[in-house]
Parts: sequence; structure tokens; C-alpha cells
Amino acid sequence: MTSDTQPKIKQPKKNVISGLFYAIVGWPHIDIEHAKAVEAIKRFMFFGKLLLVYQPHPNADHPIMLSKRFLLLSFTIDLFTLLTVIRLICCFFTDNLLTLAYLGDIFVGKRNEYALRMLSVCCVACLGGFRAVSCYLARKGSLDWTKVIDKAMINGWKPEILNMKKAYCLKWRQTSVFIARQIVGASLIVASIWVTCFLYLMFSSTAFYLALKSPLVISLYTFWQVIALSAIIWFVPQATWIGFLYGIAFFYVINKSNSIYSELQTSLKLKYIRSSALRKLCNLNISFLNEFDHINCMMRYIAYAAYNLISVTGQVAMLYSYLGLFGMPLADLSLGIIGCNTIFQVGLSSFLAAKSVAKIGLSYSHYHRIYQNNYNIEPRIKLKLLYNLDRLNDPSVGFWVGESFINDNYAFIQYLFETCSNMMLIIVTMSSFIWQD
Repeated sequence: MTSDTQPKIKQPKKNVISGLFYAIVGWPHIDIEHAKAVEAIKRFMFFGKLLLVYQPHPNADHPIMLSKRFLLLSFTIDLFTLLTVIRLICCFFTDNLLTLAYLGDIFVGKRNEYALRMLSVCCVACLGGFRAVSCYLARKGSLDWTKVIDKAMINGWKPEILNMKKAYCLKWRQTSVFIARQIVGASLIVASIWVTCFLYLMFSSTAFYLALKSPLVISLYTFWQVIALSAIIWFVPQATWIGFLYGIAFFYVINKSNSIYSELQTSLKLKYIRSSALRKLCNLNISFLNEFDHINCMMRYIAYAAYNLISVTGQVAMLYSYLGLFGMPLADLSLGIIGCNTIFQVGLSSFLAAKSVAKIGLSYSHYHRIYQNNYNIEPRIKLKLLYNLDRLNDPSVGFWVGESFINDNYAFIQYLFETCSNMMLIIVTMSSFIWQD
């Protein structure tokens, strides 16, 4: 039998499906090379620089001074976002068609104009505020944990840098490559959907046809649309990039706390620890707690502001909808998404608090036992041990949405009230799904 007539060896379907999955999603195999991981991190950071989000940390190996062009463009995007929000809010206070055309309103004449405008204000304000605060912190060098990423761009994800075991590094390499492959694609898809919906509303708006009759009105109308489009095209990819970076920060804290905890467990097996090892362990824990405080402080107010804004918008929309002021299903349908904000944020914060605070609480008991077993140590190391115990005993250590509930009873009452309100919101919304024709 000739080579032409020989049957071809069929590849197993499982391998074909997995290969297709890797090709579409971009998730790499576990045996990824070290050089590819470093290249993926560099590519991810390049996108951050391109989007005017990321700047190397001031204490990095090769710091780069902020350029005037970077600051000018970043502040311009913030200004465009602010103008868009103010313009949308101003449109609530008039029903005059000509005035709305001057303001560049694209929702006038729509059956759902009030709900669409309200949801747009909420969405633009959340994304724009998230972007502005995050970029400000990045510009000021407040993101101390980016030093880890700066080092990884040069040396890769080594255990010496992340203080992790080898298995953790492999997972981080997977994550970094996945992010590097997907960040641009995901951002462009979301931005394209936003721009498509925006253009459709703009060209089908009643104000657009009125604006065509006057050169002054059409010029102002076009001016406002250019500003809004510029804000959308920029801050959607930026917010996506920062969101991925925050995800890295979450996993970094959890993995690093696990690593330090495992070292504490190993130290407990010894009856006596050398002074150098004890000093190293204390310094490691203090640096981790400092990073933890920076990340927690940065994320707390951003998450809390977004949580409150979306919750209030959901409750106001529910009030308008069920008073019959809209007379449409859009508010009911959108409220399900807005109400799920509470479930998502409470679930996320509870998971992070449980993962981080559990390890920190156990670390406190371990440090206390180490202090008892090594009482006769030099005073300087004893002070570091006591400092660690004091830091670990702080009730506000951990990830929370808003201020610590232990120290602020009002925040806890507000949290319960908003959770109950949004649970009622979801229940009412679900009932409206059932009764729809």
C-alpha cells in the first residue's frame, strides 16, 4: 500500500477540543517557559503604558519620570468624563427639545429615556471615577505592590521575589500570559459594544434630526458626542486593565500570606529559633503588612464608592419603576443587574476577608507561641515580635467594603439596610420576570 493510500492517523477529539480551547481563550499549558512568562508580563505592562494607566514605581530599578504629555492626556480624559456626567445630569432638568439638542442628548424621544439616562450616568461615573482615582494613585507612586511586578519584568516570577513555592509561580505565569493575551481583546470588545450602542442612539435620536436644521446646533451636538466618545474609547480599556491589575493584587496578597504562614508553621516545629532567622521572619511579616495596608486602603474607598453609587441608583430606579413613572420593562430588567452588585461585592469581600484574615489570625497565635518559646532573645528582636503581635491584633486588618464594621456600628447598620433593600429589589425583579408575557 502506497503512502497516498495509507489511512491518516486521527487526532483524539479530546486533544482537538483542548487545542481549540487554548487557541480561543489563550490559556497556556502548565509547562510554560520562563522567558515567555517574562515576555507576557512586559507586554501587559506595555499596554498599561499605552493606555496611560501604568508608570514604573519611583523605587523601581529603572524609574521613568512622568511626562507632561502623559499628565495632560490623563487629565483631559478625566475632564471629558466629568463633562459627560454633568451634561447627562443637566438633561434631567429640562424637557425642551431645542435645549436637549444643544446639550447633545441622545436619549430624547426614546420610550425609556429617563432610565437610559440614569443608567448612563451611573455607569460613566463609576468607570470614570474608578479610572481617575486609580490613575492618580499610579501617578503618585502609591501602588507599592507594583514594585513586585517591576522586578518580575526583569527577573520573572521567582520564589525569591514573590516569596512563594514553585507551584504558585507556575500559576502566576499562567495568569500573566492569559492576561497579556486577553487584555486588549476584551477591552476592545466592550468598548466596541458601547460605541455601537452610542452611535445607534445618536443617529436615531429626535435631537439629531432637529440639530441638522441649524449649523450652530449641529456643531454643539457633534462637539458633545466627540467628548463622550473619547471618554468611552479611553476609559473602558483603562478600567479593564486596572481591574485585571487589582485581581493580581488580590491573589498576590492571598498567596503571600499563605507563604508566610507556612514559614511560621515550620518555625513552630523548632524549640529554639536563631536570632537571624527570627529577625528575617519579623521583617518579612512587617513588609507584608505594610503592603497589605496600602492595598486595603486603596481598594476600600474605590469599592465602597462604587457599591454605594450603584445601590442608590438601583433603589431610585426601583422607586421610579414601581410608581409607574416609567411604564416599561427596561427598568425592571436592568434592576436585576444593578441589584446583583450587592451580592457580588459582598461575596467578593467576604471571600477575601475570610482568606486573608484567617491566615493573619492564625499568624497571631503562631507569633505568640514563638514569643513564648524564645523569650530570652535580644531586645531589638523582641520589640519586632511585639510590633508584629500589635499589628496582627488590629481588628481593621483585612479586606472590607468600607470601614471596619468592628469599629463603626453605623457602617454595619448601613450595610445591613442596603443588603436587605437590594435583596428585596432582586425578589421584586424576579417576580416581574415571571409575570411577563
